Amino acid sequence: MNHNIVCIKQSTTRDEQHDYECFDLAMALANLDYHIHLVFYGDGVSALFNIDSTYNKRLQALPLFDVNDIWVDETSLNARQLNASQLPNNINLLTSAELKQLLNNSMAVYTL
Repeated sequence: MNHNIVCIKQSTTRDEQHDYECFDLAMALANLDYHIHLVFYGDGVSALFNIDSTYNKRLQALPLFDVNDIWVDETSLNARQLNASQLPNNINLLTSAELKQLLNNSMAVYTL
């Protein structure tokens, strides 16, 4: 299946504008009928543990915009000693091999 990937690879806690660009891009692409995967990896996984209420509301609203595939890289979590059980319910774990396959099978990858 052809899909686009929006990757969050840097911690978004330092730049409020950047915090929401990933969601805006994912929602805009989904609005254009692209199948979107939102992937948190590298330092970007920490954003899922420093969630303010607005960030959390946007994260929870993504399925309303047909962004249902939200992933976090398990290796990135483990490297930062973060517990996957504390992730929001709509976030799925992805192994490094699965992430590589997802990236290789995508039409486009947007990294923020």
